[in-house]
Amino acid sequence: MLRAVLDAVLPRYQVREYHETTVHASPEAALAAALAQPAACDPVVGALFWLRRIPGGNLPLREFFPRLAIRPAISTATAFIGLGDLLGVTIAFGLWAVPRSSGDGTTLATETRVYSADSAARRRFHLYWLVVGPFSALIRRR
Repeated sequence: MLRAVLDAVLPRYQVREYHETTVHASPEAALAAALAQPAACDPVVGALFWLRRIPGGNLPLREFFPRLAIRPAISTATAFIGLGDLLGVTIAFGLWAVPRSSGDGTTLATETRVYSADSAARRRFHLYWLVVGPFSALIRRR
């Protein structure tokens, strides 16, 4: 599975967020549609971006990631894995689509991993994640 690719990009992490859903499309169409969605896909997500002062919510995800300093590490027709570093914190973001074993649709999954290089960065990130984490999960589910 493509999680192994994410393991190759960022095998060690302190924070992990994973979500998946079933869609009725080919893996290629599912990933293309997901990456074409605006980052702020609805008013709730737009408000959360505004509160965090994150610009560019109207951009498609593929164009939005570079604004967050997340650069593509792997990009195929069925997987996007991005990697970014900020203030001693490494972030790996994966979005991939695979056919369901039952043959009825595609599993579209997203996983984010965070690794803090030192204890100071880890403390800063954990304080940040304490506030932002629940909203991040809400955004990914929406």
